[in-house]
Amino acid sequence: MPVSKSEILAKLHQLPSMPVVVQEVLASFKNDNLDGAVLAEMISRDQGLSARVLRVANSTFYGLPRKVASMQDAVVVLGLNCVRSLVLSAGFVKAFPAFPGSLFDCDEYWRRSFRVAGYAKAVAQGLRQDTQAAFTAGMFHDVGQLLLDACIPEQFSQVLQKQEISGLSLIEVEQSLWGFDHAMIGAEMARLWNFPPEIEHAIRYWRTPEHLPFRPVAGMVYIAVLLESGLSVDALNDRLPGMLRDTMKISSGRIAAFMPSPDQLDTGANFMLAS
Repeated sequence: MPVSKSEILAKLHQLPSMPVVVQEVLASFKNDNLDGAVLAEMISRDQGLSARVLRVANSTFYGLPRKVASMQDAVVVLGLNCVRSLVLSAGFVKAFPAFPGSLFDCDEYWRRSFRVAGYAKAVAQGLRQDTQAAFTAGMFHDVGQLLLDACIPEQFSQVLQKQEISGLSLIEVEQSLWGFDHAMIGAEMARLWNFPPEIEHAIRYWRTPEHLPFRPVAGMVYIAVLLESGLSVDALNDRLPGMLRDTMKISSGRIAAFMPSPDQLDTGANFMLAS
């Protein structure tokens, strides 16, 4: 099943078009002076997307004291960057539905991604880092898998099958068969679609967060993946690369108070996936 990286990248241009609102939100990352009212009006033009975002905003994941009734309200209560992150996530869910017959579990992919995003945001809160960059990077940390399922579903299903049989990681199987992996593909998508540079970096390097130049968001995603896999906050220090632990001054005490419950994370993910 020979597949070339250039073949995949060419197919990226043939993927389902992002909703216009999602394209506008992506472009807005370049506007440091974007007005919240303008963003709210922009998103409100897509009623389906707005409804999906408001469902998540009103879920127990955010635990807001009052109901968010409009996009304007959402921007005021949650913040501009938080709403942008939710719109991107909802837009991708809408644009990349499950592929019939594929071994790739699209719904589980999004649930896992939302859990990683939630943990990444909590880590960022504890470390006083950019929470929305962490949330967005967590949500899209493995987006290359979604793209491979969309671009080459049959070949990717064969890779998933080989991974299950071999016991190797997905990255190892992809590299052995193709010479590239889903992290490279996901990062290239982030570059092509104008994601912020720190998000592109995290998608490419979260498995090796000490990669230079160091960017904290990659480290936060690395920690979030460990937490999502079941590692306790107390056990974190023993599992982290020394450089990451020392540079970001990570300790369980700084993070534990902000940890969401699994139920909160799954509720948010389910609202994101609901039609």
